[in-house]
Amino acid sequence: MLGSRITFVAVPWLVLTTQDSAMLAGLAGLAEMLPYVLAGLIGGPIVDRVGPRPTAVAADTASVLAVAGIPLVAHWEGVSLSALILLIALAGALRGFGDAAKRALLPRTIAAAGLSTERGTAMYDGVCRASTLVGLPLAGVLIAAFGPAAVLLFDALSFAASAIIIGLLVRVGCADAAALAECEHQGYADALRDGFRWVRSDRLILGVMAMLFATNMFDQAFATVFVPVWVREGPHGPAALGVIGTAFGLGAVAGNILYTVVAPRLPRRLTFGVCFFIGGPAQLLALALADRVWTVLVTAAIAGALISTVNPILMAEVYRRIPTHLQGRVISVLIAVSWAGIPFGGVIGGWATDRFGLQAAALIAAVGYLAVTMSPFLFPAWRELDARPRPEAKPAMVAA
Repeated sequence: MLGSRITFVAVPWLVLTTQDSAMLAGLAGLAEMLPYVLAGLIGGPIVDRVGPRPTAVAADTASVLAVAGIPLVAHWEGVSLSALILLIALAGALRGFGDAAKRALLPRTIAAAGLSTERGTAMYDGVCRASTLVGLPLAGVLIAAFGPAAVLLFDALSFAASAIIIGLLVRVGCADAAALAECEHQGYADALRDGFRWVRSDRLILGVMAMLFATNMFDQAFATVFVPVWVREGPHGPAALGVIGTAFGLGAVAGNILYTVVAPRLPRRLTFGVCFFIGGPAQLLALALADRVWTVLVTAAIAGALISTVNPILMAEVYRRIPTHLQGRVISVLIAVSWAGIPFGGVIGGWATDRFGLQAAALIAAVGYLAVTMSPFLFPAWRELDARPRPEAKPAMVAA
C-alpha cells in the first residue's frame, strides 16, 4: 500500500516531466485507475476459483515487472506515448487483481489470527490510512531527492516484498471443499453472474452500494474541486492543499486506533450512522461557511476521526454476510459499483462551482451528503448491522 500511494504521485509527475503536458499527466492517472477498477470486477471469479493467496502472489510478482518497466519505457528514446500508457494500464490492472485477492484473503487471515472481525477490519483500515498519511508526503520528498524513476523502482520492490510475505508467511484455510469444487466446474460468465445475483438478493448490500456511490461522488468533488478553489480564492496559499489532507489523515489514524480498542463494545448501526452523518458533510460545511484555515483544519481532523469507523464496520458486515467461496466476485461487484461515482464527482462539482459559486456548490453537496447518510436511520434493512446473520440465512445462494 505504501508503494502504491507513492506511485499515485510519481506516475503523473513522471509523465508530466517527460511529456511536458498536464493533460497527458491526467490521462496517465485515468489509464491506471480505470483498468484497476475493471480488473477488480472481472477478477472476482478468478480469485474464487484459483484462490486468493496464489492470485495475490502472482499479481504482485507480475506487478514488479510492470511497474519497473514504466520508468524504463518513459526514458527510452523512440518509444511511443501509447506504449507508456499501455504499460501504466497493465500495472493498474495487475494491482486491481492483487487487491481483489487480498480483500478476499483478509477475512480468512483475521479468523486464523483469532481476532474479532471488527478489530481485524479496523486494523486493516488503519494500515490503509497510515499508508496514505505517510505515502503521499513521502512521495514528494523522494521525487525531489531521487526523481520519479527511482521512486517507481521503490514501488516495484514493495510488490516483491508483498509477494514474498504473503507467499511464505500467510497460511490460512480455504473455503469449503465442496463449494470450491463446484466453482471449478462453473463457467466464468456464470460465476460473475452469481456475484451480481447475490448482490441483488441482499437489501443491505444494495443500500451500502447506493450510499457509497453518492458519498464517493461528493468526496471526489470536495478533494478535486472545492478545496483547490477555496485555496485559490482565499489568502491561504498553496500549502493549505496538503495541510487539509494531513489534518484529516491524522484524525483518521487517531480515530482508528481508538476504534480498534473499543470496536467490539460499540453498537454497529448507531456508531456507523452517527459518525457518517456528522463526519461526512462536516468538511463541506466548513468550506462553505468558514474562511479561516484553523477552522477548516480542526473540522478536517474531527471528520477524519469520525469517518475512521465507517470502513471497518462496513467491511466486517460484508465479510460476515458473504459466503467465503463467493467473496471474491461479490466484493468485486460491490467495490466497482461503489467507486463508479468517483469519475462523476469532479465533473459535477466543477460544473456546480462555475454555475453557483463555491459556497453554494459546497452547501448543495453537504445537503446531499446529509440526505444520503440518513438512510441507516430510515430504512429497516440497515438494522441488520446489529444482527448476527445465521449461517443458513441464504441456503440457496450458498449452494449456487
